[in-house]
Amino acid sequence: MKKLWYLIVFLMLFWTHPSSSIHAESTLQYLIDQAPEHSIVRIPRGVYHESIVLSKPVTLQGNGQVTIQSCRKEPVISIKGQRVSVKNVTVIQCSQEKNAAAIQVSGNHHRIEHVHIRTKGIGIKLEHAYHTVITQSSIKGEKQHNGIDLWKSEQNVIEKVRIEKVRDGIYMEQSDYTTAVQNLIQQSNYGIHIMYSDHITIQKNISKNNVAGAMVMETKGGKIENNEFIFNNRNVHAQGILLFDATETKVVRNNISYNRVGTFAESSSNNLILSNEVRGNFIGIQFKEANGNIVSNNTFISNVNEAQALSSSDNEVKRNYWDASLKLDADGSGYSDIPYKTNPFFLSLTKDIPEYQLFFHSPGMVVLQKLWKSPDNEAMTDDSPLMTAPIQDESKSSSGVIIVFSLLLFLGSITLWRIGRKKEDA
Repeated sequence: MKKLWYLIVFLMLFWTHPSSSIHAESTLQYLIDQAPEHSIVRIPRGVYHESIVLSKPVTLQGNGQVTIQSCRKEPVISIKGQRVSVKNVTVIQCSQEKNAAAIQVSGNHHRIEHVHIRTKGIGIKLEHAYHTVITQSSIKGEKQHNGIDLWKSEQNVIEKVRIEKVRDGIYMEQSDYTTAVQNLIQQSNYGIHIMYSDHITIQKNISKNNVAGAMVMETKGGKIENNEFIFNNRNVHAQGILLFDATETKVVRNNISYNRVGTFAESSSNNLILSNEVRGNFIGIQFKEANGNIVSNNTFISNVNEAQALSSSDNEVKRNYWDASLKLDADGSGYSDIPYKTNPFFLSLTKDIPEYQLFFHSPGMVVLQKLWKSPDNEAMTDDSPLMTAPIQDESKSSSGVIIVFSLLLFLGSITLWRIGRKKEDA
């Protein structure tokens, strides 16, 4: 009887051990663990249901359509150590755990490239990560968590990433020297959200159809240049750019158009707002307890209210183009001799009764606006407004197209008329 029992145990070990070994050798984690440092782990085409950890300098690269999917609470891909690269894979994170991440990153000099993420949680979480590059990738969420979330991570680069349907597209906190370039962020809460992070560079991004294009808070020494913050108007508190407790920040050459508020600066000082196109917003620029800022060479066109200032002083507003200003240039300097003082009458009127917005630019409203004197602390005054816009007005460029199109129609009509006359004569 004892021999029979030993035989049964032996057979069980014989049959179960090889199969478990084969299963282990077929996993991605096994391939990663067996790969030498600085090598490329090439993943064959297919769908892999597992979570993996990359903790040594290797490149994980998909060949063909490769999907890594997991519904566990841990990240689908965890990146640690130094010089890890992940390329050409799709990552699906379907966990219901709070703050679960599709990709979690820590360490130095990593690279995430051509990675496409669909997630119920955070897209990419950087925590104590440095010198990492995220490029040419995409993240699509369910509006519950952030697309790319940085916490105490410095000198990272996020470029050419498409982010949509998340809470905050790019959220950074205590993450100095972060660079975000040429990203598209849409259908989210805040496109770019900066908290307690200094020397941030935001360039050539498009943030549209969000509640706010960019929330720049508790920051110093940042650069916000050549971006498009457009159509962020779906909420009563929507803004193109919010500067809150921001200092020494440059907002330069941005297209800030068709938002509820173009630029809102609150408790912010010593910032430069230069050469921006501010078009079609309900409020072009608004200051609240903002002092010592420079607003110059901007173009304000077709805004319902150009500007308003509340409890703000010592701001230098000069040489901007205001399409609503009276223009007289006696000496040919290019600047109007008539200072332009913004009038927040319509804004004040509609604050308590929003329905009055229906009467914007009606004759009676224009007369009332002329009669009502704005308090000095609620208006901005430009002593030398520009005569012409430094940025070409769209209406002028489009009028040229209309003229050409009209001429073509006219010539076409003459041609058809002459053809008809020839037929009649024949």
